[in-house]
Amino acid sequence: MNPESGRRRAVYFAFQGLLMAVLLLLTLFEPSGHASFGSFWAMTAVLGASLVIIQLLPEPTLARWWFQAALFIGDGLAATVILSLMRTQGDLFLIYLLIVFGSALTRSPGQRLAVAVVTIALYLISGWHRAAGGPTQSEFWLRALFLAVSSALMAVLARDARQAQDEQRRRYEDRMIQVGRLATLGRVAGEVAHRIKGPLTTISVDAEVLAHRFSDDAATLKELDEIRDEVERCKRILKDLLDLGRIEEMAVSPFDLRRPVRAALKSLETQARRRRVRVTSSGLGAALPARGDESLLQEAVAALLQNALEAVKDGGRVRLEASTRGGQHRVTVSDDGAGITPGDLERVFEPFFTTKKDGSGLGLSAALRIAAKHGGSVEADSAGPGQGASFTLVLPAA
Repeated sequence: MNPESGRRRAVYFAFQGLLMAVLLLLTLFEPSGHASFGSFWAMTAVLGASLVIIQLLPEPTLARWWFQAALFIGDGLAATVILSLMRTQGDLFLIYLLIVFGSALTRSPGQRLAVAVVTIALYLISGWHRAAGGPTQSEFWLRALFLAVSSALMAVLARDARQAQDEQRRRYEDRMIQVGRLATLGRVAGEVAHRIKGPLTTISVDAEVLAHRFSDDAATLKELDEIRDEVERCKRILKDLLDLGRIEEMAVSPFDLRRPVRAALKSLETQARRRRVRVTSSGLGAALPARGDESLLQEAVAALLQNALEAVKDGGRVRLEASTRGGQHRVTVSDDGAGITPGDLERVFEPFFTTKKDGSGLGLSAALRIAAKHGGSVEADSAGPGQGASFTLVLPAA
């Protein structure tokens, strides 16, 4: 069963049940004495049938535009007929208002507009009398205006909510595409890295031998040092590639998330102290029960911390904050460094993409893959260049 369809069915069922309860209460407690058992049971049968229909209809039908529009227009017509027979026009406004609010559940602006137009038209018709003609009370027209304004407001709110959902869905789909690419890259990169590691070792050894042979030639020694530095840089990149390939295997067990977080903090203490970067942490007082591979999650947190350390200048600040809400652990690493442009923010998890001079562009990619293997994700945020950045590791709580 599609979760979205299940939620839609539950919401429609709840709304229809609420409307049914309101109309039945108005019938039972009608003070003018116009209510009858016949009308009560007729209304119960009609609204009860709508609940059964919502429960039995197949999922694709619930998503059809005509069903969503017909549901709320039908509610308005049923309420008008029932309450008109009871001669309680004063209660029609509340019912119509409820239907206008419920129209926000429909999927398109056209459906909401159709429901709003029909609802307001029904309200205007309910105030018409054969003898007196149209309504003349200012209160009636104020209520009609309120219905129109409420309809417009619900349309705006529903549009904004829809845009937010679409944006969230787009980000999730993009993140899943990145995870899939990383999975393929990890398998290929692992094989390539193993094949390149041997030649790099040979180059490094030969450079060392030549350095001893030309120990009196300063220019040659300088060039050999550059060769060895570049070999070491290639080895670091290869290590990151091998780490990507190694993520496929996990030793799953329950553990306290504070342990890998503290281990990651400790592993970068020397580097932070050497650069006079102040690293602070919070939220590590209470236990953070999780389930997964503790060593891999330590690597993920270390990658986020390393990324923050590389982003700040000497004497900068890095902050780690752990929290739990909504059944998820969140480990946020923020810095006061160079920040990230909006365009780069969409690409920071791409393999080999980096804005740093000596960065490999694989740390954040590895962190994302580790999080994905644990059913979580990594979120990136930055106010812009010069405003720092924050990366949040999100994991399900055990």
